Amino acid sequence: MFDGKGIPMRAVFLLVLIFFSLAFLFPAAAQNKKDPGPQGPPPALVVTAPVVEERVQSPQTLIGTSEPRYQAAIAAEMEGLVTQLKVRKGEHVPKGAEIVTLRTLPAELELQESRSRLKEVQARIEKAESDLKRAEGLFAQKFISEEELQSRRTEVDALRRQAQQIQARIRIQKDRLQRMTVEAPFAGRVVEERTETGQWLSEGDPVVLLADLSVMHIMVPVPERRISGISVGDTAEVGFDALPGETFSGEVTAIVPRADTASRTFPVQISVKNPDNRIMSGMLSRVTFFTDIPDTALLLPKDAFVPQPGGGGHIVKVEEGQAILVPVNILGTHGDHYAVEPLGENGLSAGDRVVIRGNERLRPGQNIREAKRPE
Repeated sequence: MFDGKGIPMRAVFLLVLIFFSLAFLFPAAAQNKKDPGPQGPPPALVVTAPVVEERVQSPQTLIGTSEPRYQAAIAAEMEGLVTQLKVRKGEHVPKGAEIVTLRTLPAELELQESRSRLKEVQARIEKAESDLKRAEGLFAQKFISEEELQSRRTEVDALRRQAQQIQARIRIQKDRLQRMTVEAPFAGRVVEERTETGQWLSEGDPVVLLADLSVMHIMVPVPERRISGISVGDTAEVGFDALPGETFSGEVTAIVPRADTASRTFPVQISVKNPDNRIMSGMLSRVTFFTDIPDTALLLPKDAFVPQPGGGGHIVKVEEGQAILVPVNILGTHGDHYAVEPLGENGLSAGDRVVIRGNERLRPGQNIREAKRPE
């Protein structure tokens, strides 16, 4: 048969039958072209920088406490009644200034009595020496015996010894009288008043606590691993929270060779000149040492360090396109780089690339794609 256009109907029927057979036999292929299936997230785009290894001089800042070079409880050398306390708390006292005076009348009377006694003995010595001289003339003329002459000599010797004893007593009494005024053995500030007018003092009782602030000692506990890099004579930079914006030059004057067993730190003494007495005892100080880090150190940009809320932190190095987290300990600062020490099982070497942009949310093993570091 033929249709109206002259095409055989049998041929049209065969073409339709072939089309539906193919659609029935290959439905999955058509579907796969429409649904490509699930895919993983794209790699994180980050900026990296290399780790370098150098020997550097790294400043290390530690917390210390200031204390006076000299601090002493000034004591009374003699017992007695306080008649006047001549200084007050906070006052500056020059060396040799009077601090406390005791009642001196009994000592003055004793000294006066001894001086009168000495004059009396000296007059007797003059008479005895005159008698001895006359006796020697009489003995030469054989008017007196040798025994009488010797008696005159003995009398003169006894009086002279008596005068020497009184003179010694006078020196003791004068020294005692002088020591009844307590003087400052060094210049400083009065930290505490430990007596008052009208108080009876026994020998050795403290009267004031005096501190010399002209040179301050800053005591700093230095960790055991750092103590080998510090020597007596090294310089240090000292700042105080109470004196913001000011720094003082200090010198290491002592290293105590005994560690605190709990913290494993060694006390180091820094001396700082304090001519204006602006640094006071007990101030919190920040001491910066400039010491060489032992051997060589790994340096990486500061932006590579990711701090942790509980302390410490880590860096992220790139290894075969994946993020590897490496905990590190910061040894010091060198310009815009940190000198670090890797911790844990994931090491760190010179030449490794570490992430400096986009490292805050990276997870271990996450895929990474490195971008060029912006200029």
